[in-house]
Amino acid sequence: MTVLDRIKSFSDRLTDTDRKIIGTLMDNRAEAAFLSGPQLAERAQVHEATATRLAQKLGYKGYPELRAQLQRELVEGQDAAARVRRSVSKVEHGGFLADLIATEMTALENLDRCISQGEIDQVADAIVAARKVFVFAQGHAQSVASFFLRRLDRYGMTTISLGGRGRDIAERVVSMGPQDIVVALAFRQQPAGYAPLVERAAQVGARTVLVSDLIGPTMEPVADVTLAAPRGRSGSEFQTPTVPMTIMNAILLTIAGRHEATMIGKLEELSELFRSFD
Repeated sequence: MTVLDRIKSFSDRLTDTDRKIIGTLMDNRAEAAFLSGPQLAERAQVHEATATRLAQKLGYKGYPELRAQLQRELVEGQDAAARVRRSVSKVEHGGFLADLIATEMTALENLDRCISQGEIDQVADAIVAARKVFVFAQGHAQSVASFFLRRLDRYGMTTISLGGRGRDIAERVVSMGPQDIVVALAFRQQPAGYAPLVERAAQVGARTVLVSDLIGPTMEPVADVTLAAPRGRSGSEFQTPTVPMTIMNAILLTIAGRHEATMIGKLEELSELFRSFD
């Protein structure tokens, strides 16, 4: 039974306050899927306990269980053709550029509410402290991963790209140890290699970071740190790459800011090497 099915089933028991929460929840499900109960209640301008009471009234143990159900519903279902049709149908008078810009701006505003600088600091420091940085990505996430790897290389870090087939990945993680970190990128659905990779990291004591979208909070095993934010409208084929790219850039800039002397020194050394190799 979906969240909406439950709402319909219990409609005769819902109060006006419950309906305010439901309205806020359904108006922008992609963002609401990342809000805590108190945050959702604040948006709806009701008491912070209302979200929990509503969830229990609908048969959930609490709001986190309702939110998890909403997240699952958002990432299931439509194929690429259906998503394109839905995206195009929402644009009026052929204003695709203006619509895309508005979507990008909204997604970035949501990002600030989903991920804190404190979480970015934690990831940045862990990457700097690591012996090796393993970066995992499949499909279209590889373009963001490639950018991130290139920038880490410029900082003088030892990076290992985890792409391609499962056996190729297995060969690269044999050397993984407790001083290493895994940064995994995954969008829309959980990649096949994610679970064995995180399990391997846990086995050897390496830290794990997941950068993701709506699918992130539902992925298992759970990473040590999850940086997840919606990439645009739920169900849209054209969910923005700007959000994950901004997350990766924030990590890179934070590394440079919190470890300035070391990173600037490496970049200056790289400039000298460029001149030698040109």
